[in-house]
Amino acid sequence: MGKKVGCIGCGVMGGALMSAVCKVENTEVHISDVDLSKAEQFAASNKAVAEKNNKNVLQNSEYVFLAVKPNYLASVLDEICAVLSKDELNKKVFVSIAAGIRISTIEEKLGKNAKIIRVMPNTPAIVSEGMIALAPNESVSGDEISTVEDLLAKAGSVQVVPEHLMDGITAVSGSGPAYGYLFVEALADAAVKFGMPRKQAVVFAAQTLKGAASMVLETGKHPGQLKDEVCSPAGTTIEAVRVLEEKGFRAAVISAATAAFEKSVQLSNK
Repeated sequence: MGKKVGCIGCGVMGGALMSAVCKVENTEVHISDVDLSKAEQFAASNKAVAEKNNKNVLQNSEYVFLAVKPNYLASVLDEICAVLSKDELNKKVFVSIAAGIRISTIEEKLGKNAKIIRVMPNTPAIVSEGMIALAPNESVSGDEISTVEDLLAKAGSVQVVPEHLMDGITAVSGSGPAYGYLFVEALADAAVKFGMPRKQAVVFAAQTLKGAASMVLETGKHPGQLKDEVCSPAGTTIEAVRVLEEKGFRAAVISAATAAFEKSVQLSNK
């Protein structure tokens, strides 16, 4: 591919995505952080160059990932405008992972012709099992979108979506791992109640959830069909499903995701 990639910010998520990018053949990565030691530590563990300032990242990159916290993004965008000429700026692709910041907000700083892709990853990207949504603006070409998909492919599954879905994606895949962890913890608690050691219980619960998710993705069957296939007539599983339905399991999950969605909309409108 031979792409030059930069990243401003080396936190947990920025680091996870750049670790994936560093695995792409013939890709050169330059990274900076307000804490230089973080960038240096990352560079030492990956095939990357730690830069002392954001200017060096910008000057050495075609694709620039903006991996700073949302409240710092405005100052970084101001710096970009100060460092790059308008012509230089419009040749680069800016990939923002700042949660809740709309493309229009970034365009107000960089201009309507700037190439911007808004990204919503999730924490399983750390172990290459992330769900990553990309929402490009109209200035980004199809080839550039494909390049970013390829750059992030080793972090997990990548899907291109229209930006208006981002609040829903935040609620489902952005916050979703926490729902999964809660379910794993509860199932492990049950195993402990039945006499299993805690460490072993967590493995049983986590692998069960991982396996169920893999069955959905790999078989292409509807989750309801797969559930039915586990539920033998008058068996143990249908009894458990009956209790979950009585307790409002589905409604609770939908209500929780809706609360996350509404909060995301609220934050995006600030």
